[in-house]
Amino acid sequence: MDIKRDHLASIYLFAGEEDLLVAEGIAALKRTLLPGDEGGWNLAEFDAQEASCEEVVTFLSTLPVFGAKRVAVVGDAHRWTAAETEGLLPLLEDMPDYAHLIMVVQSIDKRTKFYRTISRHGKVVEVPRLNPSAAAAWVLKRGRELDLELSRKVAQSLVDQVGLSLWQLENELRKLACYKDEHDLKVTEQDIERIAITGRDVADNAIFRFTDAVAEGKTQLAVELLEELLASGREPLSILAMIARQFRIIAFAGEATRQGMNQTEIGRELGVPGFAVQRAAVQGQYMGSDGTRAALWVISQADRAIKSGFHPANRALELLVIRLTEVLPRSID
Repeated sequence: MDIKRDHLASIYLFAGEEDLLVAEGIAALKRTLLPGDEGGWNLAEFDAQEASCEEVVTFLSTLPVFGAKRVAVVGDAHRWTAAETEGLLPLLEDMPDYAHLIMVVQSIDKRTKFYRTISRHGKVVEVPRLNPSAAAAWVLKRGRELDLELSRKVAQSLVDQVGLSLWQLENELRKLACYKDEHDLKVTEQDIERIAITGRDVADNAIFRFTDAVAEGKTQLAVELLEELLASGREPLSILAMIARQFRIIAFAGEATRQGMNQTEIGRELGVPGFAVQRAAVQGQYMGSDGTRAALWVISQADRAIKSGFHPANRALELLVIRLTEVLPRSID
């Protein structure tokens, strides 16, 4: 993505599920558009679940304060309906010279007038989940930035063991950077066995048990498992990403099962093993579509609280546990 000052677009739409790349792209844009202290007055970050298009229009229609630019960032913009986005279209078609709008969506219907207007007047940045080969290439690049020496084979091994989440891969690379001696920065598969896999095994086991505890309304057990996840060495945002991914799997597996898909098809679609599909399908049927939607909404609120600094990360995760057990149906046992 070209973010040189003389190539800046007035509208950016990040579309996809690779949250780390989206976060890095938005951070780079904010640094370029609002250097120094300008962001304190001229930056507003909205959540489409809570803010209306009219609020965004009002903010961007107001002249900058002590600066040259005014920037609005909107997360989860895919949650706005087509009718709601109608109020944003006049602004998109005639953005003030000082105004910049950055929006994030997981997916978007490219046939809508909203999307066509953005693509005509702004820049769409596709950020899909990386495949294993692309993730390994990212690991090589990020490893070099951390002064680590990785072969392509070792990078692929890390991806195979940790998964495709760039948040998790970033965390494992940082752990390796701390572990390696400055005079021996070559990462081996033995290093990955020693550092990355152990943490992954603990976390994978805990995340399954955590989801079970939450689904059954066992708050104290869920809190204990959260502490186990934190003790595995993962960053809070990485843990939150794991929780979010698990609930997305549950939501998909539950709905797909209701529509008649078999476990093999679901596993192929999600890229997860059969036992995980079976477990997720059972949980999805128990929670129901309303329960899983409520859980994902609560998770998105925790993500916002952490990234905005509204709550310390560990506290936000503790509150998440309580809220998840409140919004999900209680066990019938």
